[in-house]
Amino acid sequence: MKPIATAAGAASILLVLTACSSPNGGQPAPASSNPPASSSNAASDVPKVPNPLDVAKYEQDPCSVLTQAQAAQAFNAVRNRKIAGNVAPVCTWNDSENSSLAIGLLPGQGGLATVYKNRSSTGYFEPAPSIDGYPAVFTNVLDNRSDGGCQVAVGVRADEAFTSSVILFKQSPSYGDPCSVALKAAGAALATIKAGA
Repeated sequence: MKPIATAAGAASILLVLTACSSPNGGQPAPASSNPPASSSNAASDVPKVPNPLDVAKYEQDPCSVLTQAQAAQAFNAVRNRKIAGNVAPVCTWNDSENSSLAIGLLPGQGGLATVYKNRSSTGYFEPAPSIDGYPAVFTNVLDNRSDGGCQVAVGVRADEAFTSSVILFKQSPSYGDPCSVALKAAGAALATIKAGA
């Protein structure tokens, strides 16, 4: 029996925005509905979103950001499901080997400004190539990139981002470069969002 990465993939999504210092013994703290203001120094580092997108219709229906054809092309996905996230629903896709891709939007969390503000409490934080002009950053609470995991956060508005997170099993041909899969899926999702905005 193969292990299923769906729960692990979904659990890793949203953690960068919702977890900082926590009084809960290492457990992620719930996201505040009012993100704290960042310092002017940190704010100057945050890349600007050139053309803000209306993403409201995708916030509660994240599975609609990828068509089945896009999911198959980006990830060889064979099935998907919507699950509850910390902030909004998350859509997870699995391939035939049960590697996992999860995408979710992060309304009301402060966008990339919050990601940049929380960078000192992450396992990794690296600017990613922009996706069709939209700023992105590779980041997650734990650095599991050498174990087939990666997450990219993409700014779609000054106050909102979405994440594309993968957990790949060793048999995946992309196991050694999971960030390329997260980036490819994010690009496909962004194309859908732009077409529907």
